[in-house]
Amino acid sequence: MREEIRTILEKICSLSGKEVDHLDEDALVERSKECLDLIEKEIRDYSKQLEEYSMAMEAHLEELTRTYEELATVFEVNKILGEFEYPYKTLEKVKKVLSVLKNAIPYRGVLIKLKTPEDEVAYREGDEELLKAVEDKLAEYDEIPSVILRDALKESEFGRMNVLVMPVRSPRSYWGYMAFVEKKEGIFTAADRKMVESVAQQISSALDRIAFMKDEIERQRMNEQLEIARRIQMSLFPKRLPKTDRISLAASSVPAVHVGGDYYDAFEYAGGILAIVADVSGKGVPASLLMSSARAALRSFSKAKTNLKELVMELNDMLTEDLTEDRFITMVAILIKDDGTLTLVNAGHDPIYLVRDGEIEEVSSEGIPLGIFKGYDYEEKVIHVPEGSFVVAYTDGVPEARNIHGEEFGFERLEKVLKETETDDPEKLMLKIKEAVFEFSRGAPQHDDTTIMVIRYS
Repeated sequence: MREEIRTILEKICSLSGKEVDHLDEDALVERSKECLDLIEKEIRDYSKQLEEYSMAMEAHLEELTRTYEELATVFEVNKILGEFEYPYKTLEKVKKVLSVLKNAIPYRGVLIKLKTPEDEVAYREGDEELLKAVEDKLAEYDEIPSVILRDALKESEFGRMNVLVMPVRSPRSYWGYMAFVEKKEGIFTAADRKMVESVAQQISSALDRIAFMKDEIERQRMNEQLEIARRIQMSLFPKRLPKTDRISLAASSVPAVHVGGDYYDAFEYAGGILAIVADVSGKGVPASLLMSSARAALRSFSKAKTNLKELVMELNDMLTEDLTEDRFITMVAILIKDDGTLTLVNAGHDPIYLVRDGEIEEVSSEGIPLGIFKGYDYEEKVIHVPEGSFVVAYTDGVPEARNIHGEEFGFERLEKVLKETETDDPEKLMLKIKEAVFEFSRGAPQHDDTTIMVIRYS
């Protein structure tokens, strides 16, 4: 029995790593007591450590549960806001988002104000007195600069009120804010702020998408309208240019944008063919509308006036009454007859060229642009066009065309093209000028409308 007891005491000591060899019975008992105390202490420490681990595991589990709830909330919010439709029905979606958010952050009141691309959204829920106090204070801001988080323990601009205000903004726009008032249990935390911030980012992203979609719809609508305007404008140019046994014409007009302010026309008039090349100040729709008005007036007046100078003067008087001070039209009017007589009235336009056998001559007459001074007395010049000659008229989009280095096409290059012509076809010469201009300016934006008219007298 004594041997068995000694064996037990030795095992107790060995558990603590104590040596017991050569100890007598009394020493062995004392050593065993020390070992038991040490084992008891280790058991207490281990028990305490297990308790701490258990608490840490519970905390981690609680954090994981909350993180899961946050992720589930964010996912559900993303699902609501990600359902794209147009119109977007922002208020309806905001209400759905709040019903989801309230489960994660049980608030007592909420105030939302957004100025969306479609309309203004204002929503409130909760104690009206508290919401009114918060709204009045936030009304002092043009834009909420950053997140506002206030607890009820300290006096703030909201009094002793627990408030979380989140601006809804993106790099593109400030849309408004979301204000949450008084959490039902505890106070709004950094985790609550993080979740609300995520929701605000998703709302701002959704509103950015709506703004982009609205801009795109407007752009497409504008493009459709511009295309209609372009077709209408192109229909105003003559479908067939008139010709006689001795006179033939070719013309082209390329707007800098969808529609332009350049205008050319040709029709039978006063026993010959009246050719018009004009340039309305400006570009785009306003210039094209003014061009259409000038064309209609010219065609109308030409039925009553058989004198070219009087026709231009009457058109000028009409335009002077109708145009604003910043609008005017330059125009060259050419009346050519089968006997080679050419009558010219130039209203502030570039001179025309007379081209024959590689020789060129500028022809012009005195005159200011149309629409500036009523009653202006335009000069009328009459010349004889030699057989086999070209008459070339154009708008300033030709000499002022720029290349990628900013250089202008200029009159020298235009005259070089005219001198090198080896054709008797006005269409081929017109295309040769046009190709030279656009080849020169390849890669550079077209700054102005480009119109060219070539008349052949043979």
